[in-house]
Amino acid sequence: MAERADLLTVLLAAGAARRFGGGKLDAPVAGRPLGTWSAIALQRLPASGRLIVVPPTPPAFVDALEGWDIATNPMPERGIGGSIAIAARHAAAYGFERMVVALADMPLVPSDHFAALADGDAIAFTRYPDGSPGVPAAFPQRRFAALAELTSGGAAEQDWGEEIALIAPRDGQALSDVDEQGDLPAVERLFLERADRKPPQ
Repeated sequence: MAERADLLTVLLAAGAARRFGGGKLDAPVAGRPLGTWSAIALQRLPASGRLIVVPPTPPAFVDALEGWDIATNPMPERGIGGSIAIAARHAAAYGFERMVVALADMPLVPSDHFAALADGDAIAFTRYPDGSPGVPAAFPQRRFAALAELTSGGAAEQDWGEEIALIAPRDGQALSDVDEQGDLPAVERLFLERADRKPPQ
Protein backbone atom coordinates (compact mmCIF):
# COMPACT_ATOMS: atom_id res chain seq x y z
CA MET A 1 0.00 0.00 0.00
CA ALA A 2 1.50 3.32 -1.08
CA GLU A 3 2.32 5.89 1.55
CA ARG A 4 -0.02 8.88 1.73
CA ALA A 5 1.99 12.06 2.09
CA ASP A 6 -1.23 13.96 2.82
CA LEU A 7 -2.28 11.89 5.85
CA LEU A 8 -1.48 12.40 9.53
CA THR A 9 -2.54 9.86 12.14
CA VAL A 10 -2.95 11.16 15.69
CA LEU A 11 -3.09 9.22 18.95
CA LEU A 12 -4.54 11.15 21.89
CA ALA A 13 -2.82 9.97 25.07
CA ALA A 14 -3.04 13.01 27.36
CA GLY A 15 -6.00 12.08 29.54
CA ALA A 16 -5.62 12.31 33.31
CA ALA A 17 -7.22 8.87 33.92
CA ARG A 18 -8.62 10.01 37.27
CA ARG A 19 -11.36 7.35 37.31
CA PHE A 20 -8.73 4.69 36.68
CA GLY A 21 -6.45 5.99 39.40
CA GLY A 22 -3.56 7.00 37.11
CA GLY A 23 -1.25 4.98 34.89
CA LYS A 24 -4.09 3.73 32.71
CA LEU A 25 -2.31 3.66 29.35
CA ASP A 26 0.56 1.61 30.77
CA ALA A 27 -1.75 -1.02 32.28
CA PRO A 28 -1.20 -4.43 30.64
CA VAL A 29 -3.80 -5.72 28.18
CA ALA A 30 -3.13 -8.97 26.30
CA GLY A 31 0.57 -8.73 26.94
CA ARG A 32 1.13 -5.08 25.99
CA PRO A 33 0.46 -1.69 27.57
CA LEU A 34 -3.07 -0.54 26.85
CA GLY A 35 -1.96 2.51 24.84
CA THR A 36 0.20 0.43 22.51
CA TRP A 37 -2.71 -1.31 20.78
CA SER A 38 -4.23 1.80 19.21
CA ALA A 39 -0.79 2.86 18.05
CA ILE A 40 -0.27 -0.51 16.36
CA ALA A 41 -3.61 -0.27 14.54
CA LEU A 42 -2.84 3.27 13.35
CA GLN A 43 0.60 2.22 12.15
CA ARG A 44 -1.05 -0.07 9.60
CA LEU A 45 -2.33 2.99 7.75
CA PRO A 46 0.02 4.28 5.03
CA ALA A 47 0.33 7.71 6.64
CA SER A 48 3.52 9.72 6.25
CA GLY A 49 2.97 11.47 9.58
CA ARG A 50 2.27 10.09 13.06
CA LEU A 51 1.71 12.18 16.18
CA ILE A 52 1.08 11.30 19.82
CA VAL A 53 -0.32 13.99 22.13
CA VAL A 54 0.78 13.38 25.71
CA PRO A 55 0.53 15.11 29.12
CA PRO A 56 3.54 16.84 30.72
CA THR A 57 4.53 13.48 32.22
CA PRO A 58 4.05 11.08 29.29
CA PRO A 59 2.93 7.47 29.75
CA ALA A 60 5.83 5.03 29.59
CA PHE A 61 4.47 3.08 26.58
CA VAL A 62 5.37 6.01 24.34
CA ASP A 63 9.09 5.33 24.82
CA ALA A 64 8.83 1.99 23.02
CA LEU A 65 7.16 3.39 19.87
CA GLU A 66 9.19 4.33 16.83
CA GLY A 67 8.41 6.77 14.04
CA TRP A 68 6.06 9.01 16.03
CA ASP A 69 6.35 12.72 16.71
CA ILE A 70 5.37 13.75 20.23
CA ALA A 71 3.46 16.87 21.25
CA THR A 72 2.75 17.86 24.84
CA ASN A 73 -0.59 19.14 26.01
CA PRO A 74 0.36 21.38 28.95
CA MET A 75 -3.21 21.49 30.30
CA PRO A 76 -4.75 18.05 29.70
CA GLU A 77 -7.22 18.60 32.53
CA ARG A 78 -9.18 20.90 30.21
CA GLY A 79 -10.28 17.93 28.13
CA ILE A 80 -9.96 16.39 24.70
CA GLY A 81 -10.47 19.64 22.81
CA GLY A 82 -7.06 20.97 23.76
CA SER A 83 -5.34 17.83 22.49
CA ILE A 84 -7.23 17.95 19.19
CA ALA A 85 -6.27 21.61 18.83
CA ILE A 86 -2.58 20.74 19.28
CA ALA A 87 -2.88 18.00 16.66
CA ALA A 88 -4.62 20.35 14.21
CA ARG A 89 -1.89 22.97 14.56
CA HIS A 90 0.72 20.29 13.91
CA ALA A 91 -1.19 19.06 10.84
CA ALA A 92 -1.47 22.57 9.45
CA ALA A 93 2.16 23.44 10.11
CA TYR A 94 3.42 20.38 8.24
CA GLY A 95 1.06 20.64 5.29
CA PHE A 96 -1.10 17.57 5.85
CA GLU A 97 -4.44 17.47 4.07
CA ARG A 98 -6.26 15.05 6.37
CA MET A 99 -5.81 13.73 9.88
CA VAL A 100 -7.26 10.71 11.64
CA VAL A 101 -7.66 11.03 15.41
CA ALA A 102 -7.79 8.03 17.76
CA LEU A 103 -7.97 7.49 21.51
CA ALA A 104 -5.25 5.53 23.27
CA ASP A 105 -7.69 3.87 25.69
CA MET A 106 -9.66 2.08 22.93
CA PRO A 107 -7.53 -0.98 22.10
CA LEU A 108 -10.11 -2.85 20.00
CA VAL A 109 -10.61 -0.41 17.12
CA PRO A 110 -9.31 -2.20 13.99
CA SER A 111 -7.13 -0.57 11.40
CA ASP A 112 -9.81 -0.98 8.72
CA HIS A 113 -12.06 1.39 10.67
CA PHE A 114 -9.30 3.98 10.78
CA ALA A 115 -8.80 3.46 7.04
CA ALA A 116 -12.51 4.05 6.38
CA LEU A 117 -12.34 7.32 8.31
CA ALA A 118 -9.24 8.37 6.37
CA ASP A 119 -10.95 8.01 2.97
CA GLY A 120 -12.73 10.90 1.30
CA ASP A 121 -12.83 14.61 2.02
CA ALA A 122 -15.71 14.88 4.49
CA ILE A 123 -15.50 15.35 8.22
CA ALA A 124 -15.96 11.80 9.47
CA PHE A 125 -16.92 10.68 12.95
CA THR A 126 -17.39 7.20 14.33
CA ARG A 127 -21.04 6.29 14.72
CA TYR A 128 -21.64 4.84 18.17
CA PRO A 129 -24.38 2.24 18.80
CA ASP A 130 -26.77 4.93 20.08
CA GLY A 131 -26.29 6.90 16.84
CA SER A 132 -24.12 9.61 18.33
CA PRO A 133 -20.90 10.82 16.66
CA GLY A 134 -17.53 10.61 18.34
CA VAL A 135 -13.84 9.80 18.16
CA PRO A 136 -12.17 8.09 16.34
CA ALA A 137 -12.68 10.73 13.69
CA ALA A 138 -11.05 12.31 10.66
CA PHE A 139 -10.86 15.90 9.45
CA PRO A 140 -9.92 17.62 6.20
CA GLN A 141 -7.38 20.41 5.98
CA ARG A 142 -10.06 23.10 5.58
CA ARG A 143 -11.15 22.45 9.17
CA PHE A 144 -7.73 22.52 10.83
CA ALA A 145 -7.99 26.22 11.70
CA ALA A 146 -11.31 25.74 13.48
CA LEU A 147 -10.03 22.65 15.30
CA ALA A 148 -6.99 24.62 16.44
CA GLU A 149 -9.33 26.89 18.42
CA LEU A 150 -10.89 24.09 20.48
CA THR A 151 -10.36 24.27 24.22
CA SER A 152 -12.37 22.00 26.50
CA GLY A 153 -15.09 20.62 24.23
CA GLY A 154 -14.73 17.83 21.73
CA ALA A 155 -15.01 18.16 17.97
CA ALA A 156 -18.25 16.16 17.78
CA GLU A 157 -20.09 18.86 19.75
CA GLN A 158 -19.31 21.57 17.19
CA ASP A 159 -21.73 22.85 14.54
CA TRP A 160 -19.69 22.30 11.39
CA GLY A 161 -22.31 23.59 8.96
CA GLU A 162 -21.72 20.79 6.48
CA GLU A 163 -22.66 17.19 5.95
CA ILE A 164 -20.84 14.86 8.32
CA ALA A 165 -19.98 11.26 7.52
CA LEU A 166 -20.88 8.82 10.30
CA ILE A 167 -19.05 5.52 10.00
CA ALA A 168 -19.76 2.58 12.28
CA PRO A 169 -17.18 -0.16 12.81
CA ARG A 170 -18.20 -3.63 11.70
CA ASP A 171 -18.29 -4.73 15.33
CA GLY A 172 -19.81 -2.43 17.93
CA GLN A 173 -17.61 -3.96 20.61
CA ALA A 174 -14.64 -2.38 18.84
CA LEU A 175 -15.61 0.85 20.58
CA SER A 176 -15.10 -0.57 24.07
CA ASP A 177 -12.81 1.64 26.11
CA VAL A 178 -11.13 1.54 29.50
CA ASP A 179 -12.26 4.13 32.03
CA GLU A 180 -11.88 2.27 35.30
CA GLN A 181 -9.78 -0.60 36.64
CA GLY A 182 -12.82 -2.86 36.40
CA ASP A 183 -13.02 -2.37 32.62
CA LEU A 184 -9.71 -4.10 31.97
CA PRO A 185 -10.79 -7.77 32.29
CA ALA A 186 -13.74 -7.38 29.91
CA VAL A 187 -11.70 -5.51 27.31
CA GLU A 188 -8.88 -8.04 27.52
CA ARG A 189 -11.35 -10.91 27.12
CA LEU A 190 -12.81 -9.32 23.98
CA PHE A 191 -9.32 -8.73 22.66
CA LEU A 192 -8.27 -12.35 23.15
CA GLU A 193 -11.52 -13.66 21.64
CA ARG A 194 -10.86 -11.65 18.51
CA ALA A 195 -7.30 -12.96 18.32
CA ASP A 196 -8.65 -16.52 18.45
CA ARG A 197 -11.14 -15.91 15.63
CA LYS A 198 -8.94 -14.14 13.10
CA PRO A 199 -5.53 -12.56 12.59
CA PRO A 200 -5.10 -8.88 13.50
CA GLN A 201 -6.55 -6.42 10.98
